[in-house]
Amino acid sequence: MKAISIARRFASVLALLLAIMMLFAACGPDETESKADDPADQTETSSEVVDDASDEANAENENQQTDNTSKQNQQTNNTSKQNQQTTTAGKQDAFNNANDATFLKSAPKGEIHILMWRKFHKSEQLLVDQYKKQTGNNVKVTIVPEVEYTSKLVTMVTGKKDVPDVVMFQSNMFPGLVTRALQPLKNKDFQLDSDCWNKAYMDAYKINGVYFGVAQPTSWSCEDCTYVTYYSPAVLSKFGITTTPYQLYKQGKWNWEEQAKIARAVAQKGGVGMSVQGFDMFMLSAGADFVKYDGSKYENMLGSVKGASLLTKAWTEVAELVQDDVITGWDITNVQQGKVGLFTGISYGLYNEGDWFQKSFAAKLEAVPVAGPKGGTAYTPVRPKCWGVPKGAKNPEGAAYFLRYFLDTSALKFDTTFHNKQFGEVYKTITKSSAKKTVMHGSGVSDYVKTDNYRQICDALAKTSPNNITTTLNAKKATIQPGISKANKDLSKIKK
Repeated sequence: MKAISIARRFASVLALLLAIMMLFAACGPDETESKADDPADQTETSSEVVDDASDEANAENENQQTDNTSKQNQQTNNTSKQNQQTTTAGKQDAFNNANDATFLKSAPKGEIHILMWRKFHKSEQLLVDQYKKQTGNNVKVTIVPEVEYTSKLVTMVTGKKDVPDVVMFQSNMFPGLVTRALQPLKNKDFQLDSDCWNKAYMDAYKINGVYFGVAQPTSWSCEDCTYVTYYSPAVLSKFGITTTPYQLYKQGKWNWEEQAKIARAVAQKGGVGMSVQGFDMFMLSAGADFVKYDGSKYENMLGSVKGASLLTKAWTEVAELVQDDVITGWDITNVQQGKVGLFTGISYGLYNEGDWFQKSFAAKLEAVPVAGPKGGTAYTPVRPKCWGVPKGAKNPEGAAYFLRYFLDTSALKFDTTFHNKQFGEVYKTITKSSAKKTVMHGSGVSDYVKTDNYRQICDALAKTSPNNITTTLNAKKATIQPGISKANKDLSKIKK
């Protein structure tokens, strides 16, 4: 009996070793190098192998050898199925892992060329350095002035000379730059079904089901043009304001009406009531824009029945504040000098590696989500940055791995990148997936035929008498239509 027991135990150990060998064989070099397209199928297959191996290790009964033989046959069938597939679990699992950079072990060798509009900030450079160290790949950076970014990229692509692998685009570049200079992203490179990506932003720039850019949640490189309203509690107190915008926001009372009260109170005592980066903040915070994009074509909302109500309400609010000399455009100098009550601008000012605010001044500021109409929904205006690959790029797959790492906030101490704790709290509120946002499309389409057309429309509306807003909106409908027509024509050429 003892001999039989020993023989059974030996057979059990042998079966376990065989199972382990098969498990590793299923993940061999050929399998790892193949491309992943369906993460769900791969996860299921991998779990089957692990479960079977675990069952064998724990089974101890009189029929052990028979059971092991049956399970080994099942493993052989599973391994055969895996070898017949053209995808792997490795890459998908790696891209879905947001906690570490193990996926970089699979990054293809080769230089990554990035086109930037400025030098990398401290955290960005840290990520680039870590990427280089972990992959052994060089990162080449070409810097061009922001105003020349689009023209430079188009020239590089059309000239087929020194084309970069990684580029950025945002609302004012869409759809013009995308249709002219960017290539559709391949799922086998970017694993577009991975949950690491910010699909809300990517969908905003998708054309006929085709993705041209990726983004990741909360990344400064994607969210630095998400808008907030800044203020100094000390400055407001100096002008007699005792309840701050943030306190009103927490009470559910932060809206255009309360915002106007504060701005008017500051203006009446000699200050600048409110400064905005763009007068369009009001229509965008109401969830409206000059155009509507459905993923394949644009619709003109100026003078339309659908857009009339919100657009009229928003631009009437702007016109009244301008008429009463309560609001101005960009005025960062007076903001820094403590002469402005409220300042609505991009979230870049929350970032302590940016250059908007002096650190000592910014540390004492607070921020609040952009106000919306009283009794209505408040939307956060945003010009999200997405990152893509130009036509003619040499290393698209390498670009995918670089962006997966470069845009991931878990790869650095993200909370240390804010000027103060309150800034961080507001940033996380406005960038979470459930936050209501208006992705700006009007600027890119309005300027598609005529440069600066968007700003001119906004300025004309702001200077209009409040009683004539509807008339001006109707008059500007024809001004924006040529851009819409051209954009729709170019969009129709993109096929999935």
